[in-house]
This record gives sequence, C-alpha cells and structure tokens, in this order.
Amino acid sequence: MNTGIVRPAPTVAVVAPWRAWFAPTRVHAIVVRLLCVVLFAAACLWVPNFASSSNIAAILYSAAAVGIAAVGLAAITLSGNLFSLSLGATAAFGSIIFAGALGAGVVPAALAALAFGALAGIAQGVIVGALRCNPIITSIAAASVITGIASLWSGGRTIMGEGDAAWLGKGALVPGLPYQALILLFVVALLDFGMQRTRLGRELRLVGTNRAAAELAGLRSRAAVLFAYVFSGVAAAAAGVLIGSQSGTGNLLVGADLDFSAIAAVLVGGVAITGGRGRVIDAAVGALFLALLTNILLVNGLSYEVQLMVKGLAVLLSVAFGALLSRGRR
Repeated sequence: MNTGIVRPAPTVAVVAPWRAWFAPTRVHAIVVRLLCVVLFAAACLWVPNFASSSNIAAILYSAAAVGIAAVGLAAITLSGNLFSLSLGATAAFGSIIFAGALGAGVVPAALAALAFGALAGIAQGVIVGALRCNPIITSIAAASVITGIASLWSGGRTIMGEGDAAWLGKGALVPGLPYQALILLFVVALLDFGMQRTRLGRELRLVGTNRAAAELAGLRSRAAVLFAYVFSGVAAAAAGVLIGSQSGTGNLLVGADLDFSAIAAVLVGGVAITGGRGRVIDAAVGALFLALLTNILLVNGLSYEVQLMVKGLAVLLSVAFGALLSRGRR
C-alpha cells in the first residue's frame, strides 16, 4: 500500500580513486621507488664505474632471482599467511633438478624444476589452505623434507650440468640488460595482472584482508591460498634455475640466504604483513632497492658482514616506517 511517504534511497560510500594513493602501503611503495631513483643517481655521480654496463648487469643479476622469489612470496603474504621459509630449500632442489636434466636442453630442464616447485607449492597450499595449519610451521617442515629429499637425490654433492645454460645464466639482450632481468619483468607483469585484474587475484587479496568475511561472502578462500602457494613454489624453483644457470651446476647451497632476502624485499617494498594490502610489483622493487644498496657497499669494498648489517637495518627501518604510516592513518 502506498502511504505517500517517500523513503530516502540507500547511500553508498564512494571512495575517490586518488585516495588509494595515500593508503599506508602505497605511500611506502612510492617512497621506496623514489629512494631507488635517488640512490641510483647518487651512485652514478659519486661511485666510480657504477654506471658501467657490467656493473648494471651485476645489479640486475642480483635482483632477478631474489625478485622472482619475492614476488612469489608476496602472493602468500597478500593471502594473509605471513611468510614461507621453504623458498631456499625449493630453490636448491630446483637447481639440482635443472642441472641434472640440463643434458636434455635448457627449456626441458627448467620445466622439470618448475614442475617440482609447483608440486611443493600444492602440498603446502593444501596443508595451509584446506587443513588450516600454521603457515610458518608448515613451511619449516616443508623445507626440512625438501632438503632431505634433495640431499638423498644428489648425495650431498654438486651436480654438474651436461648441457650449456650460458645464454640464460650470463646472456644479455644488450649490454647491461641480461635475459634474467627480462624474465623478472615478465613474471612481475604476469602476476601483477593476475592479482589486479582476475577474479581469483581479487579474491586472494580479500581473503588476506579478512578470511572469515571472505568465506561468508562465498569467496574461494582455499583456491586462492592454493594459488598463492603454487605460484610461490614455482617462483622459488625458478630462482634456483636462474642461480644454477650461471654456473651450470646445482647443489644444496644454492639459495642459502634466499628466504631472508625475499622476506626483506617484501617488507622493504611495502607489502603489508597483515595481508591484503600492497602489490606484488612492490616486492620486486624492494629486491631492486636491496640489490642497489648491496652493490654500492660491495663496490666501495665493504665486507659481507657489513652488507648483512645494512640490509637488516633497511628491513628494520622499513617495518618501522610502515608501522608509523599505519598508526598515522588510524
């Protein structure tokens, strides 16, 4: 029955697109990008031979493997599952598989390593996503299992590849632009598009923001978490392939510090450890920033121990900066 009373239409809060740029994670990411530019420009001016093509290539080689692993780790972090500590073990076994199969060709050997990474990711994704086990404990256990299998497989020895992987390990499109950097760009573009433009990518971010609410809304939380772990496993194995291709060998020491380096790149890049906020490209930028910083220290003759201290300090400052931004937002 029409009573003649006009009810107001429900209002929908609309957030201006430009306000997203002032979210804490975006401010953090923009600051890191600016620091990369400033650091690079300053080094070009004051560090001798820093801008040479060989040194630029060295920076990109350093950033490529860590950047790919960090991009995969960022997917896990965005899903709300903190970090994975099995990246180094997966990379090491990936390098062993790659070297062992190199006689069949670079592409088949790389695919074999990536297939192993996918299987490792599936196992962890099911345990964390479907069984709801603790992600950190799961990754530690997975690293132990993977390392044990890799040790049995290789006998604890360095595996020498019978084929030639020089074009992947040391090749460049032009001087200063190695193929490994192009692979990193491709991986970043592919996953960033998937996270930003596909339904599963958006669901993964929403699950990371609030898993309970996402499940109540009917989102595919288990599939999203499984995707994150599978991609992370493939990315870690790819990092092992890139590192192993530089010498054509594989062993248990490949990726020894990959876990810390990837976590550092994710944190420095500005991906929120609480999940759901940030972009995978931020992790790649974080890896580039750390590679720049490490190279500057190396060129100036500072020791590995000093490099570790500076990298740790960069992570601490990054976490503190992110916390201050979040507090100011509230």
